[in-house]
Amino acid sequence: MELEGKLSDLMVEAYTNQKNGQISLAIQNWNALLKLENVDVNLQANAHLNLGNLHQQQGNDDLAFESMSLAIKANPNSAEAYFCLAYLEQEKESFNDAIEFFEKALEINPNDSGALNNLGNCYDRIGDYNKAVKSYSQSLIVDDKYIAAIYNRGNCYVKLGMDDLALKDLNSSIELDENFYQAYYNRATLLSRMGKLEESEKDFIKAKGLAKKELNNKKH
Repeated sequence: MELEGKLSDLMVEAYTNQKNGQISLAIQNWNALLKLENVDVNLQANAHLNLGNLHQQQGNDDLAFESMSLAIKANPNSAEAYFCLAYLEQEKESFNDAIEFFEKALEINPNDSGALNNLGNCYDRIGDYNKAVKSYSQSLIVDDKYIAAIYNRGNCYVKLGMDDLALKDLNSSIELDENFYQAYYNRATLLSRMGKLEESEKDFIKAKGLAKKELNNKKH
């Protein structure tokens, strides 16, 4: 019972400090918990996972990577830890390593639309557009309104020269978010390539206006 009390107190303190933005104190709490004897492996994995997220918030990517790896060691079925490792590699532009970690995360949780979308982004960055399209499409099977996956797939279709499919996805992106200026800009570029110059010009004007509006909103 004494151990349970200590664990409970440290977890409450850790989450409270995390909620209040006291990252260093939260890190101390989780480390103190891990030093206790006979801590359940699932609690160990959770502690390492939280430490990884906290280290990442502080910009300590090496410590974040170490903590996420320890989370996996404690719980090999932690899809979240694999996702976080993949994200860290993606941020470093180590896309092949990121792909490996995203695929491991998806073996555990195949219905993670975010992981599927990010996997597609990695394939896109290494120039494997067909695999990117496949990943985005799988993401959209899980969530057919996932605008990032629709937009990203549309851009890959542009790169593959599949203009009609690209146009369809860019249209859908704009239907879901009428202020999505990047989608207007990319559709304008595509329409110009397709010889639809009048429609293209309208989209360019729209994209410029929305981008200017967003920039002004950020200034205020």
